[in-house]
Order: sequence, then structure tokens, then C-alpha cells
Amino acid sequence: MGRVLRVRLRPGKAEKLFQQRHPWLLSGAFSPDSLAEAGEVVCICDEHGNPVGYGWWDPESPIRCRVFAWSREKIQPNESFWQERLHNAWRLRQQLPDMAITNSYRLCNSEGDHLPGIIIDVYDKVAVLQLRTPGAEKLRPTLVRFLTQNLPIQSIYHRRETLSQSEWVWGEPIPEVTLEEHGLRFKVSILTGQKTGFFLDQRHNRQLLRTYARGKRVANFFAYTGGFTVYAAAGGASQLLSVEIMEEPASFIEPDLWLNGLQEVPHTLRVQDAFAALQELEPNYWEIIVLDPPAFTHHQSALPQALRGYREINRRALRLLPQGGLLFTFSCSGHVTPELFREVVLQSASEAGRSVQILHILHAPPDHPINLFHPQGEYLKGLVLRVE
Repeated sequence: MGRVLRVRLRPGKAEKLFQQRHPWLLSGAFSPDSLAEAGEVVCICDEHGNPVGYGWWDPESPIRCRVFAWSREKIQPNESFWQERLHNAWRLRQQLPDMAITNSYRLCNSEGDHLPGIIIDVYDKVAVLQLRTPGAEKLRPTLVRFLTQNLPIQSIYHRRETLSQSEWVWGEPIPEVTLEEHGLRFKVSILTGQKTGFFLDQRHNRQLLRTYARGKRVANFFAYTGGFTVYAAAGGASQLLSVEIMEEPASFIEPDLWLNGLQEVPHTLRVQDAFAALQELEPNYWEIIVLDPPAFTHHQSALPQALRGYREINRRALRLLPQGGLLFTFSCSGHVTPELFREVVLQSASEAGRSVQILHILHAPPDHPINLFHPQGEYLKGLVLRVE
């Protein structure tokens, strides 16, 4: 790699930003003459031209630069640099106990692995890429080289926003895989599944539900392909309800129950809006309720509306539960902080007239590491509440 273009921060900005080490720098942090092409690697300098970091430039985004290294020393972001970054992520995963309980995991977690915009999920023999910035897109050949040289995979799929833009970039297409975790199996559609195919970030939270489910009637809202439903069945639930508005993912739930020999557990599937279903169900019947909605907002401007949605679904669920009932409730929006989520759930409990205890504070598993300087990376947060 040749000379790295330099961009300058506004006077007085560099020292504070260097101490904060946040990987997102907004357009207002830079002097007006700081220009580069989309996806170009830039050296971030103070007003005197001294380096403080390196990142990917994006002139079309409010996040003008995504920093992958805060450093006052000169860095050469070449092939060896990126390969070492990827090896660091791979070495971390190899050390995790999760690798003994699943054949599917997150190999690269964007800012959490100091590789902004890059998500790599591995489903058995298939690696799925999500490249969310121009800089990440430019690194795709390096990612493919690393994966094919170091992991026992057979295919690589580049998942973009739409199916028509997505493509297999290496190996023979494998459109469906069998995910295994905690001794359970799930069919995963690489082509049509949400995110990269499955919600790997709920692995341990599904297992926690399993430990509480014995003899209980469990209702799973926003069920998707029924991960929480299958775990509840495996835990000995006496009755199951899955509510999912999309027919395609809902069609996986019954086959996955059969795949795991759990077809004898009474199960009802309702292809329906979760808000409406929560309004219709009989109070005091379902002893455990799971709320795992999609992100109600991807933009800060829509946060108030999203909070109203979270407050409403939790209020309706808490009104349904009997005394001693449990609510597993989640938010996966990076704009909703853990503190804000807890505040919303508190408002829901107050409006429902229920007194509740927090039994567990939930988050993503360790193959989804969080950069301490990037709190937005803590996108998944959850609570297990007990109605007193």
C-alpha cells in the first residue's frame, strides 16, 4: 500500500478524541479541507499534522470516519496488517468455551474486533459476510483470502441488503445449513434468513430459558424461526405458543421441533402481529413470555417512537403473566442503551400495575465482543423479570 492520505481534525479536537478512542468520528470533527474518496484509508491528524489514528473515510455518511486504530505511531494498513487483525479475532474465538457447544459463531464483530463495518458469521462450513461501509467492501478480497486459508469452510456468501445484490463469492453454494448449539439443531436459510441467517447472539439466553421451562406454558413472541420455542420444548415446557408475523421464517418452527424429537410437545403457531396477539390472549395462562422484537429503530430520530413500542409490548406482556410468571424481554437496537431499556421496562411495569423483580441481566455471548470505547456495540440487552 502506498502513501496514506492525511485528514485534519479541527483545532483542539485531537487530544480529547484520542483519549475517548471512540471509533466513530462525525463530519463536524474535521477541518473543511479534509477530503478523501469513499472507502479510502486515511491518517487522522491533529491541526499540526501529527498522526493520532487511522480509519476508513466515507464522505456520504454522517459518520465521516470509522477508526480502526488509535495510534500516534505510523501504521502501514497493508495486507499483513489486516491479516493480523483477522488472526486476532480468530484466536479469541478459539479460546472461547462456546466453541465446544456450537458449530456456528461470530468470527468478526465489527468495532468489537477493531474492524469497523465487518461482520463475519460462520455456520458450520459456510461463512457469511456483511460489509456495511465502503472501506469494508474494499477489504473483501483480503477477507476471502483469510477465510479460505485458515478456516475449514466450503463456501463464502456476501449478504447485502437485498437478495438480488447478495452473492456467493467463493466455493459451491450451500443455501441451507444445520446449526447445532447446546445439543439442539436448527435449519438455517443462508439466503433468506434475517441478519446472516440466525440470531447467534441469543445462544446463551435461549439456554437460560431452557432451564426455567420445565412444566411451564411458554409463549414466544416475535418468534422468527422459533429458537426460543425449541429450547423451551427441550427444557420440558408443557405447552408452547409461537407468534411470528412473517410466514417464511415461521415455517421453520414445526420442522425444527421435529428435527429435535420434540414434536409431541403441544405447540400452537400464530402467524400474526405480536402486538395484536398480546392484546387477545387470556391473562394468567402463559407462565413464561418471551419478547424478542426486531430493532424498532435504526436511527436516533425515531427513538421516541421506538421507546413507545417497547413500553407497549412490555406493558401488555406483564398484564398477561400470573403471579410468579417470568418475562424474558429484549431490545436489539444500538440506540437504546441498557439504562434506557430498563427505564422503559420500569414504566411498563408501573402502567401494568405489576411489581417485578429482575432475576437476570442478559446480553450477547462472548463471540460478540464489545469495544469498551464503543457503547453502541452493546446493541443486545435483555432482562428476565419475575412478577411478584
